Amino acid sequence: MRNKIVLWMLICSNSALANDFYEDTKASLWTRNYYYDRNYIEESSVPALKEWAQGFLLNVESGYTSGKIGLGLDLQAMAGFKLHADKNETGAQLLPVNSITREATNSYGKIGLTAKAKYSKTNVRIGTIMPFTPVVFSSRARLLPQIFRGIELQSKDVNNTLITLGWLDKVNQRDSSNYENIKITGANGKFIPATTENMYYLGFQYNIDKDNLFGAYATDVTDLYQQAVIMTKTNYKINDHLNFLTDLKLYHSDEDGKKKAGPVDNTLFAGNFSINTGLHTFSAGILNSFGKTGFPYLSGGEVLFFLDGVSTDFLNPKEQVLSLRYDVDLKEMLSGAKMAIRYSRGDNIYLPKLGGTDLTEDEWAFDLQYTVPEDVQYFHGLSIRTRYAIYDNNFSSRASFKPDKELRIGIDYTWKF
Repeated sequence: MRNKIVLWMLICSNSALANDFYEDTKASLWTRNYYYDRNYIEESSVPALKEWAQGFLLNVESGYTSGKIGLGLDLQAMAGFKLHADKNETGAQLLPVNSITREATNSYGKIGLTAKAKYSKTNVRIGTIMPFTPVVFSSRARLLPQIFRGIELQSKDVNNTLITLGWLDKVNQRDSSNYENIKITGANGKFIPATTENMYYLGFQYNIDKDNLFGAYATDVTDLYQQAVIMTKTNYKINDHLNFLTDLKLYHSDEDGKKKAGPVDNTLFAGNFSINTGLHTFSAGILNSFGKTGFPYLSGGEVLFFLDGVSTDFLNPKEQVLSLRYDVDLKEMLSGAKMAIRYSRGDNIYLPKLGGTDLTEDEWAFDLQYTVPEDVQYFHGLSIRTRYAIYDNNFSSRASFKPDKELRIGIDYTWKF
């Protein structure tokens, strides 16, 4: 793959082809200062996870060479630096940690190169891939993003439709400098944490208009699991001041090939229903999990639906979840400020090896964010986000998710060149 990228660089260096390649190049430096503080309520071998770090991501996106088929090259250079991490409290996934000494590294970095080609409204990317689909997406929930190695094609040649096809064989996790095999999550012992040699994904999204869409996606994680999803989003305008919004996804997952992760048998319905009136949004969401196992997803990431659990995934076998949320735009008091409050409870959880067959979990989550408005002369785009959560369950102490209180503070800023 390196040889292919070098070849593309040589092609793009031809001055007769490269005018648009250089003239349309865009660059930005994204910075993130991140503090993570999780304190376990019950006795645990690790009483807390506390890390503080500074991250940088330089992103350079070239234009395309002129001609019927345009060629280009993108670069991502990332670095993270430790500000504080005691060896007794590491493991928050902000920084790489020595598995023996538990010491967090002082700094780490990674480089991503992506060769790309464009024909009409179809783009092909080879190298560093950051997918964003309901079956696989690049997580940005820590200091630096999770990145994959592979090939992705995206096309908008069909009107109002985005078609995506991809192949991945390695992942570089959020707190790592190295590529490794893609692995299924083993949280709460739902699956054997086995790895795969590669995975495929494909799907489409059709936009009926700017507020309504439907789509379908599927993935085959070789020898681990297969997963398919159908989805729809709607925004119904009741009157000038009131909108009713829905976000619905239906997943089905089962085992694949050699079944290295063990049995996989899950159907999951994720539905979110919202009423928006001006600055206020009230939402009620449900997750219903059916089948013999929990919901499978890739290790080191999350699942792309409405419920973003802070201290848990809410994806255990047979789990039934109700989530209530209130969002408010505080621009009348302070332009750029927003707040959200959410309560989520999961019942009917089937974990016989971790406490029982009718277990429960719940989480309160509070989110306050301020982004400097664009009309402010200095520091527009600076964003400060604070998240606080209180999580509880009645699982065994051997479970992956434990009762805790958690605080996250992230300060993001981007310079564009």
